[in-house]
Amino acid sequence: MSEASRVAAARRWFRLLGKTPVIDRGAIVVTDPSHPNVWNANFALAEPGADPDAVIAALDRAMPWSKWRVIVADALTDPAMVATLGFEGFEQAGPLIEMLASESASSLQAVAPVTLRRATPDEHWSAFERLVRADHREGLRTGPYTAEVSDGLLATMRTRSRLCRYSIIALDGVDVGYGLSTICPNGLGIIDELFTLPGWRGRGVMSAFIVAVDRELRQAGCDGVFLDAFADDRPRLLYARLGFRPVAITCRWTRKLP
Repeated sequence: MSEASRVAAARRWFRLLGKTPVIDRGAIVVTDPSHPNVWNANFALAEPGADPDAVIAALDRAMPWSKWRVIVADALTDPAMVATLGFEGFEQAGPLIEMLASESASSLQAVAPVTLRRATPDEHWSAFERLVRADHREGLRTGPYTAEVSDGLLATMRTRSRLCRYSIIALDGVDVGYGLSTICPNGLGIIDELFTLPGWRGRGVMSAFIVAVDRELRQAGCDGVFLDAFADDRPRLLYARLGFRPVAITCRWTRKLP
């Protein structure tokens, strides 16, 4: 399996973590009518070899209550599926670059002396939620979210927090950011959902977090660690300095029905 396919398989596992997908004619469909406007709770993936029209039809059948259709395309998605999405009027959101570090991440600058503590619904959740809502209000990483969408995303995070690790990042005794890390079934580690409060950026906080959790993931047996970055966003340059290199593109395709 190529690096791109291996990362895509791990990302798919993570995307479905804590959800109950339905497989319908080659479409892997996730729905949550209680949060209809949260895209990562209502979307489809296409299995390799799936008929593109059948995938779109399966998504229509699964979500008659929603005007939105979302399909995520990655290195495991057939080119014909992607071409059909463009032909059928789906719009492509900003592409995400999947970046893989085969060797341990390294810091080329002084690493901030951060401390990490795990957030779960039973411990430190209110502090974690404050950071998440600050992230969503700013919208730089995610795009601005309404309170409804934030509530839906936090519900997903609560479920995932029992299956993987959300860390609150503190510097000088102040909670300044958060991030996620976990081990995927195929031996890759994933780092995701990274945020630092605006007033604390530029101090090496996120570099320190990535180096620390990368080390933990490798000590736990991972032979590679990956994360993603928007193609037009500066964090991709930080990740490259830490040893992550681009291996694949993931795109979200959306269509709003009349």
